[in-house]
Amino acid sequence: MKFKNKIIKEILERYKTIDAIQRLYALASWDLNTYMPPKAAEDRGIILGKVDVLIKKLILNKEFVKLINKTEREKNLNDYEKAVIRILKKRIKILSKLPDKFIEEFNETTNKAQIIWRKAKETDNLKEFLPSLKKIFELARKQAEYLGYKEHPYDALIDLYEENWTTKDFENFFNNIKYELKKIFEIIKSSKNYVDRHPLEKEKYKKEDMEKINYEVLKILNFNPERSRLDIAPHPFEESISLNDVRITTWYHKKDFRRSISATIHEFGHSLYELNIDPELKFTPLQRGASYGLHESQSRFWENIIGRNIIFLKKIWNICRKHLVFLKKYKFKDFYIYFNLIRPEFIRVEADEITYHFHIILRFELEKMILENKIKIEEVPEYWNEFMKTYLGIKPKTYKEGILQDIHWSMGAIGYFPTYSLGTFLTGMWLEKLEKDVGSIDKILIKENGINIIQEWLKENIHKYGSVYTSKDLIYKICNKNFDTQPFFNYLKAKYLTLYK
Repeated sequence: MKFKNKIIKEILERYKTIDAIQRLYALASWDLNTYMPPKAAEDRGIILGKVDVLIKKLILNKEFVKLINKTEREKNLNDYEKAVIRILKKRIKILSKLPDKFIEEFNETTNKAQIIWRKAKETDNLKEFLPSLKKIFELARKQAEYLGYKEHPYDALIDLYEENWTTKDFENFFNNIKYELKKIFEIIKSSKNYVDRHPLEKEKYKKEDMEKINYEVLKILNFNPERSRLDIAPHPFEESISLNDVRITTWYHKKDFRRSISATIHEFGHSLYELNIDPELKFTPLQRGASYGLHESQSRFWENIIGRNIIFLKKIWNICRKHLVFLKKYKFKDFYIYFNLIRPEFIRVEADEITYHFHIILRFELEKMILENKIKIEEVPEYWNEFMKTYLGIKPKTYKEGILQDIHWSMGAIGYFPTYSLGTFLTGMWLEKLEKDVGSIDKILIKENGINIIQEWLKENIHKYGSVYTSKDLIYKICNKNFDTQPFFNYLKAKYLTLYK
């Protein structure tokens, strides 16, 4: 039994109502980006704003807060019980600082903005989205001021996504990885085997064929349709409704089929984390991933460490050949190189394992500059293009290749992007420890039950704990060391400097 303390039990019993409302909120959010009629955006924003305020009132209820404060006198609380108090105290601290009016305005603005963004991206009409973007960053600045910070307004927003990480932490992280990533990329480009384009990118497919492939790939990954589902969205995402209802989405582009497969595997990684949380944590504040960085480490692990692995690609090669007739013209080596091309891309989610991080650095720098009032919203597209030229040597020809490509800003998710790189570099630490514990990833994947072995390791070391530990504490618990970028660099070098000799 995880929860033994009487006061903790009473807190969790009261929390079930809060959790139920939050999960209905999540269901409405999922619907917003899947099946909701576009004209309903404004009404949905008002509804969710009211729901968010209701959640705030329940969390700040005097009796509930009094119960939580009462635990300060309790001794011998276990890790699970301490985590419940840690998380709820943080929520109380945040919500007590945000006025009801702000919460409603934030919800109304971002719900409408997501629909406006969707249309603006489809038509490549930035002017249509700029007023929403301007309003969202104004709200982000307000949010930072309400929450408070020591050194930088960005700190307050980053902490919402990655507990105990700051602007300075991410500045140091990005400064430490930039040079090494550039160095590896330059070595690859100088190889006689280097190619930056592949004819498979141009091959067209039918949506119904791609859907069959995605479901068959998910079957290999032990996707359970009784606990999950796959739908289509303008930007792929995962939504956890309950322990037995975790939904994922993907997209289809008529050509360049790896985009759909990789997105599907990425979102599957997110869903697996939520589905593998210990059932004893159900309906508690611990029934969620520890942080956004931890969550991205799971999606990026499956998308890249597994999804681009030569053994795994051999497993799905015949599936793809069965449904995509044009693959009969190609050999497996083409298929493998296609999934592992290294080159500057306009679109973040299509970027390779090396250049991907320059997309994140770009967004990190822009968010920071906007929050500092160093640049105006109208200037962001120009700075975006300049940073793309500086970091990747390319310049977008359209807005949907640039500033309009991601859904995050329309959601008001300022401070989220840095966690993608953090999560990606964490995959190196997980790979290093997994191989130390159970053997080489290639040898594991060759086995008939290889996927099961990997999933069991992730479940026992990461997933089952939900948000019991902060990301920093969980990293140390698993790896017996603090966050370290070297394992991921070791992985990149071992893989790509061999592929591109």
